Amino acid sequence: MRKRSGRPCRSALRPRGVYPLGLVVTVAVLTHAGSVAAQTDFRLSPIPIDTFTLANGLHVIVSEDHSTPVVAVSMWYYVGSAHEPTGRSGFAHLFEHLLFEETENLDDGEFDRLITQAGGVLNGTTDNDRTAYFEILPANRLNLALWAHAERMDRLVVTERGLETQREVVKEERRFRIDNQPYAHAQLALDTLATDYPPYRHLTIGTMDDLDAATAGDALDFYERYYVPNNAVLAVVGDVTPRQVRTLTEEYFGAIPRGTEVPSLPPVPTTPRTDGERRLELPDPLAQLPRIWMAYNTPPADHPDAYALDLLVGVLSGGESSRLERRLVQDEQAALAIAAFNRDRLGGGMLTIGAIPNVGVEVERIEELVAAEIVTLQEAGITDRELRKAKNQERADAVTSRLRVQSKGNLLQAAQLHYRDPFRVNNQVERYEAITLEDLRRVARTYLTSDNQTVVIARPAAATGR
Repeated sequence: MRKRSGRPCRSALRPRGVYPLGLVVTVAVLTHAGSVAAQTDFRLSPIPIDTFTLANGLHVIVSEDHSTPVVAVSMWYYVGSAHEPTGRSGFAHLFEHLLFEETENLDDGEFDRLITQAGGVLNGTTDNDRTAYFEILPANRLNLALWAHAERMDRLVVTERGLETQREVVKEERRFRIDNQPYAHAQLALDTLATDYPPYRHLTIGTMDDLDAATAGDALDFYERYYVPNNAVLAVVGDVTPRQVRTLTEEYFGAIPRGTEVPSLPPVPTTPRTDGERRLELPDPLAQLPRIWMAYNTPPADHPDAYALDLLVGVLSGGESSRLERRLVQDEQAALAIAAFNRDRLGGGMLTIGAIPNVGVEVERIEELVAAEIVTLQEAGITDRELRKAKNQERADAVTSRLRVQSKGNLLQAAQLHYRDPFRVNNQVERYEAITLEDLRRVARTYLTSDNQTVVIARPAAATGR
């Protein structure tokens, strides 16, 4: 048995021009005609990475960066909304809040106070696949962050009072972010309508009824099952050494018992879907204009096509010269705004295009124009210039993601989650560079199809007659 409370189930950006050591960036050269010359010397020095695993299964990633005397510490637990039991939607997010409450050695609110008084910042996030906690603080306070994470991993105190407090916080967050925001309900409906993956067919934020139904006993069971060292990854990035991190990690986490192995989730459905378009219209009393989303199921994050899909999003919506921006916003003046993004997840992703029509433009016109651009892309492909631009955007992202210890930690954690390999971050640029014009045309033809399409339209409530 893991040690638990004996109480009865109560129930900072780097200055401009300063880069981490070893970062090498070659800037593209503009020709006299204004086109971007091919970049033949773009390279990034690899992020230094060390890994080790404790006997209890806690996996640790360390990246040494002595450019500033700070450290980013992140703990990712491999539990998200996909792991919630039926009738407990929103529970992973609710539990994220609970982990900032009381432990055996920390009173309610003391965790926040200790980190902030040490000059640090902290937060947590939840999505479908994981729950993440992080701190950024002076490097000489690394021991404080690791001690606090071990305290929360092994000695959390779950009380009815704490649960009720955080339940109300989460419910208020839902009211603010969802119930009182235009288009929010339609956007959530898009995700659950489009996917055939059962663990993703409910909302990460949860419903009010499910949040109200959660008990302290549920929280303790969740804690015992998922918040165990063998279901967690610790990343430490900054002004540290691997030996220092190993010594402190062994000291604070080594005695925490290994937990029961977490059961696997169901197999991921094959993409693309082939069962036909799914469509939904919703009245929105908070909306002044209609809004449309067109979504397409895409493979899991570790699929080879993920790289081409990312570049395809750049071609469609990556800046003012992108296809959808030029056609719908600038030329036709049909849309006030349009954007596309590809969502990476373990259980299958989603490429989404969202737009708000201009005043006097029917939402159906937006759908027609987007469909026409997709057909053009599928039939004629894209240009060399468009591909170079999309790759330049990925290069820029690769550079900026290395400028802060926190974003580097996120890179390493995401690579471990998606590929079980943090070293993957050091060849991601090369994988994008290898994508060809035909690759983009192929993924457009494969995934942006009517049989794989989900359309959700939010209309101002007055326009629906309700």
